Amino acid sequence: MIEDSRWRGYAMVVSAAICWGVMATVAKLLFRDRGVDPLFLVVIRADLATLTLFAALALMSPARLRIGRRDAWTAAVVGVIGLALNNFFYFQALHLTSVATALLLQYQAPILVALYTVLVQRQRIRGRVILAMAIALMGCALVVRVYDPAVFRPNLMGVAAGLGGACGFAFYILASRVALRTLDPWTLLTYAYLSAGVAWSVVIPPWRILAHGFDLGMWGAFLAVATVGTVVPFGLFISGLRFLPPTQASIVSMLEPVVAAGVAYVLLGETLIPLQILGGALVLAGVVVVQTA
Repeated sequence: MIEDSRWRGYAMVVSAAICWGVMATVAKLLFRDRGVDPLFLVVIRADLATLTLFAALALMSPARLRIGRRDAWTAAVVGVIGLALNNFFYFQALHLTSVATALLLQYQAPILVALYTVLVQRQRIRGRVILAMAIALMGCALVVRVYDPAVFRPNLMGVAAGLGGACGFAFYILASRVALRTLDPWTLLTYAYLSAGVAWSVVIPPWRILAHGFDLGMWGAFLAVATVGTVVPFGLFISGLRFLPPTQASIVSMLEPVVAAGVAYVLLGETLIPLQILGGALVLAGVVVVQTA
């Protein structure tokens, strides 16, 4: 039974990584081809995700909308620090650097999670988990072509934003794991995104977004980012945390760059060179290794 639960957790996190990988390419297209400001996309994503979550739960499971005051504060912390800041820094890194650079920096989060587990929680990490992390990180570096100056374009502000995103993602993983002791995953995600949306409304009020005059096609793209690229993967990931330790879940989520490279190959016509394919194989190998830990 425990083994079945672990496999369910892995399936959820893998599915989340696939959705995030698709979303990364769509977001870059919106920045590059449609001139969307990254901050606008962060705010619109949070607002539409909140509306989608509340509507879905109101229709399918109204009981999940009930939350106590203490749990509401917990969800607010997860939302503002874990979601809002992670989304902002990640999209800024996408805008200031390249998809490759932003993804590689974002996926320093497993290292941060592992360090917290060892240094703060005083837990011992198995050697196989460390090996899986090293293999997956090496694979990520090859997938995003860290060795190619034409692709890997770091700059000071972009690197700072990417590392900020990694810190936000690590916090989201660790804080969500704690919050899930008393909260249903979808309740936590709903109120976390509500808190993130409220926080961002201070920076960019809803009427300012509406006044921008985005056409119907753009709103369709925004809705896709908010649902398939946000609600679904974050819901799957946070549900997977009920069955997996944070370090292992974060390693499995490193499949995102592999998916993003594949989507960019299909949608953007980008090439996949042998070293990238080797990198994807290494990430997959790391995921397999961590599943046996």
